Parts: sequence; C-alpha cells; structure tokens
Amino acid sequence: MKQHHFLPVFLALIAFYIGLHFYAARWLSRSFGFGPQAASWLRVALLAAAFLSPFTMFLKRQYHTPLLEAFYAAGYAWMGVILIAAFVFLVSDLAAFVLRRLELPAAAPHLPRLTLAALAAILAWALYGGLRTPDLKEIAVPLKNLPAALDGFRIAQISDMHVDSGWKLRQFNGIVARINAAKPDLVLITGDLIDPGLTCREGLGEAAHRLKSRLGTYGSLGNHEYYYGLDKAMGCYQGFGIKLLKNEALDLEGLKLIGLGDIHTENLQPQDVTALLEKHRDGKFTVLMNHQPVYYKEIAETGDYLVLSGHTHRGQLFPFHLFTRLAYKYFYGLYRIKDSAFYVTSGAGTWGPPLRWLSSSEIPVLTLRAAK
Repeated sequence: MKQHHFLPVFLALIAFYIGLHFYAARWLSRSFGFGPQAASWLRVALLAAAFLSPFTMFLKRQYHTPLLEAFYAAGYAWMGVILIAAFVFLVSDLAAFVLRRLELPAAAPHLPRLTLAALAAILAWALYGGLRTPDLKEIAVPLKNLPAALDGFRIAQISDMHVDSGWKLRQFNGIVARINAAKPDLVLITGDLIDPGLTCREGLGEAAHRLKSRLGTYGSLGNHEYYYGLDKAMGCYQGFGIKLLKNEALDLEGLKLIGLGDIHTENLQPQDVTALLEKHRDGKFTVLMNHQPVYYKEIAETGDYLVLSGHTHRGQLFPFHLFTRLAYKYFYGLYRIKDSAFYVTSGAGTWGPPLRWLSSSEIPVLTLRAAK
C-alpha cells in the first residue's frame, strides 16, 4: 500500500467501524421495540464501546500488567464481536425481507430471538477458534529441480503468533510441543511473533529455546516487530536463540535461506527485492521468508524458490475475508508461478480479537518433494 493512500483508507475503516455500532443499535432497537429514550441510550452505549478497542491498544502499550489482561482481552474482542454481530444482523434483515416476500409473517416475530441465539453460538465458535492450539497441517510441495538430498526435507512454519499476553504464551507453548513432536528439519518464523504488551523476558524466550529441529530456528520480520520497536524486537529474537535474517541470506545444509524485512513497512519496491535475490543467487535451492504475500510474480521471474508468507490471517473473522482478499491477491494456500512455489499460511495465532471464525489457525509442516 502506498504511503499517500494510507490516510483515506484509514479514515474509511474508522467510519465503517463506527457505522457498525450505529447499525447494531438500530437493529436491536427496531427488533425489540425500544422506545426513543432507550434507543438513544443504546446508541450512546455502543458508541462508547466503539472507543474501547483503540483505548485498550493505547493502554496496553503504556501499562502492561497481568492484572489488566482480562480487560485487554475484552477490549480487543469487542472489535470482532461487533463485526460478527453486524453481519449476523444484516443476514437477519435479509431473511426478514425474504419472509415478507414469501408472505410468511408468522415466522417474523421469532426472528430477532433466533438471530441472537445464532450470534451467541457463532461467538462461542469464534472464541474456541481463537483460543485453541492450532493443528499441524502437513503439506507436500513438489518442486522442479529439487536436489535429491532435499527430497523429504521438512519445514515447520510459525507465522502471526502475536504473543502479547499470558494466554498467547500458553498457546505458543502448545505450538512448540506440536512442532517438536513432528521432528522437522528446519523451523521458520515468518514474522509477527511478538507484539506490544509482553516483554521478551516473560517466558517467551524459554519457550522459543525449546523449539527443536535438525538445523535450528530462523526468522524474518513482520510489520508488528516494527510496531513493537525494531531494535528491541531484534534483541528479543537474539535472546530467543532465533537467527533473524533482515534482507540477508544464509547457507544451510544443501540450501540457501533468505529473509526479507517487512516489505510495506520498509517501503521495499519490486526492484529492491529482485536485486537482493539476484545478489545471492548461486545455483542452490533457495527458501525465501517474505512476511507479506506480495511481489510473487517478480520473485518467480528471478529463479526457482519456495516462498513462505503469512500476514493475511486468511481474514481471521468472516466477513473480513472479503476485505483481505481485495488487498492481497495471494490470500491463503499453496500457489505456483513458473517453477516456484509460494505458501501463504493463515497463521498460528490471532491479532486483536482473540477470535477466529471460518478461518482456522494452523502450523504448516511443508515436505519438499522432487516433482515427477
């Protein structure tokens, strides 16, 4: 996203977010027959709730304490709750319109209560999706010209964990245990491991040190490492025992590993990325860590790669999928361009609301195979 486009997009998102609250207030007032005074108070209450999430973000950056974790979780969760609620209310309004057209008025009085019951069930489902330890996802990746020595090589990917609280740390401990049980050859962290709200000394380093693989753990930067504070984040990675690659390359056993800085935060252009790849091209099979799934066609033009990305969260919460798809052509899953393979993961954690709906978290384990 170009810098000069950021402000209007940001303002549009703010207007959309506040609009969700007014729509929810109107739906509840109309559906349950609230009087003018009660409807007015409901609008005021929901408008105040709209400011809870940004206030939570500010407070968490300034005052991190375990005593406030429940408050922080509620503030972040509200963003997801209002998005899902407005979507469910919209579906209810569409259902009411269809019932009227079908001349089935007897069903209409029950619709608001059924809608709230459905909303409660969806929110419980989303909360479970956000709090659960993600499953391993085994993915076979056939690759042309893969060296025979790398046939069967296994890479575990962790992306978008956003560890910023005690419960996220517990979730990360579960992820470490599952990866260790899978016995990968290599563990790669493709950005957004940490977020403001948790210091690097609070158990995260201990958990990261427990990650086991034959060739070790390596990482690249996501945009949230920059939000956390780039120097501080890089120090955290070093303390965790994770070798961080920032626009640099490293030779491992039979392959080359390259890690990019976050493309949009560093304002890297396609020619910057391709120049870096050309600089390190030496005929070895190359794995590229690129947090944001962009410049894929340009990357594929320079050679054969396996590229691992995240960032999109696969939308995290429906219907936010629709907006994420508009922003990122390569949204989720395995893509092929020329002889390169690109995998965009939905991520192992959550950002903001501790909720996932119609977008499961995952721990990809990619097995390299020689293409026949």
